[in-house]
Amino acid sequence: MAAPEDRRTDTTALPLVVTLVVVAAAVLVSAAAVAAAPSPAPPATTGVASVPTTAMRQPSQPGGIFRDSSSGAEAYAHPGGLVVAGRDNYADEAFRDVSAGGGTVLVYLDAVIDNPHGRYHELLNQDSACGPATARWPGDLRVSHWGHLNDFRVGSVLQAKFRCVLETMVAENPHMAGWFADDLGSRAWFPELDWEDFPDKEAYREGAIALTRTLRAVADEHGLVFIVNGTWTARDGGGYPDPAKSGNALADGGFVEHHDGEIDFFGPYGCSSQWAAQSPVTGGRAINFAVTETAAGMAEYIDSACYAYVNQQPAADSHGAAPWSPFRDTGLPSRVAD
Repeated sequence: MAAPEDRRTDTTALPLVVTLVVVAAAVLVSAAAVAAAPSPAPPATTGVASVPTTAMRQPSQPGGIFRDSSSGAEAYAHPGGLVVAGRDNYADEAFRDVSAGGGTVLVYLDAVIDNPHGRYHELLNQDSACGPATARWPGDLRVSHWGHLNDFRVGSVLQAKFRCVLETMVAENPHMAGWFADDLGSRAWFPELDWEDFPDKEAYREGAIALTRTLRAVADEHGLVFIVNGTWTARDGGGYPDPAKSGNALADGGFVEHHDGEIDFFGPYGCSSQWAAQSPVTGGRAINFAVTETAAGMAEYIDSACYAYVNQQPAADSHGAAPWSPFRDTGLPSRVAD
């Protein structure tokens, strides 16, 4: 998720006077100890920005992003554990083990960029059983080295195919507990797209909302959750349904990626009561997730008590991060509901 000033550029974490006992303990914790140890006490606040208590605040626990290799994901095979699987490795035995152990597996999906790599992105973007090939947004807009902006406007081919792709994922992956919806926000922060000159901001917002509506509908049908990696910021793209508030009520949470030292913005953003307000699965208790470059950055997100999942996982590391504490069962799904 993007930062308030420059959401495409990682920033250097600001030094904080923080107690990092839980972080240091991670070096000594084995996977067995993670399973057996008692639930940790909520982390103490240590001088981070004041955060309004507009949402249900909660102690953080570990999560991991395993986009490439699934090695190490088994450490999250406990109720309360959460991992994100990638475009290709989502069916690995490690993720099935996480699910069998009571953990939560979210599968990566990016409907916004036209990169067809991976079975479900090919199913979505190319001519497939779900429908004809999708089109690019008018103007043939390249947004990054990964590809061009999809035409996801309301009424587009992509919108018509989206539910079929989600249902196929559910049918083929009974161990999944939901989706990690990349790049899905009410405005764009792509490095090669000039948002100020973007011709149809309202169509972009409405298309993004429509995608989250479909995600919510399919998630509810199967008892699943989803988080969005894209901003839903008050009066800057806007939240949903209230654009004057941050957060998307249809999403179970948002993802913040490598924005150490920016808790003054992301603390209140994550604590907005609009997150998950229309999710019957999490019932308004958001599962926001932050990964950081540094231990100090990790500590500030833990101390905010606005992020259910936090871990230190540098941008160069797509192979996951080890748990830093025991897990606490919060009732998240561990598989597709029967």
